[in-house]
Amino acid sequence: MPASERLGVSDAAPDWLPEPQGGQSSQEAAGAVLVAVELDDRRPWPPKLAEGVADAGILDDGQQRRRLLEQLTCYPPARLAIACDPRRSPDRGTLALLGELARCAASTRIWLLQAPPGEALDSDRLGDWHAALERLQLPHGETSPLAWLETGHD
Repeated sequence: MPASERLGVSDAAPDWLPEPQGGQSSQEAAGAVLVAVELDDRRPWPPKLAEGVADAGILDDGQQRRRLLEQLTCYPPARLAIACDPRRSPDRGTLALLGELARCAASTRIWLLQAPPGEALDSDRLGDWHAALERLQLPHGETSPLAWLETGHD
């Protein structure tokens, strides 16, 4: 069975849809967390993390998402980095999840991963990611946020 299957749009967008929103937690926050959303198994994950940076794994299904959201709601991190594969489309569900995760942390950055060796990113799709993340007002970039996770600054 393939790791993923291209199905197209399963549900067309309704005429009106609440726009997902980013934000940040106002609760007392501590520590740093790295999580990835829907990465395929061809990418080695996680990267080597500094002591004090927690690996929240790869979120692939609803149960994993709910469990992490519950954990982050109870114990908000000061810094949260969310790794996304920009070869995938920034769909409504993923964007809503990014907004929910961001609201659980004091500060969030989205890490748009580089293409694996021998592959290239589609510039239009990368542009879609940038536009969507700007609408969410979430900081994003293609460079690793690991130093920021460890120290709180670049």
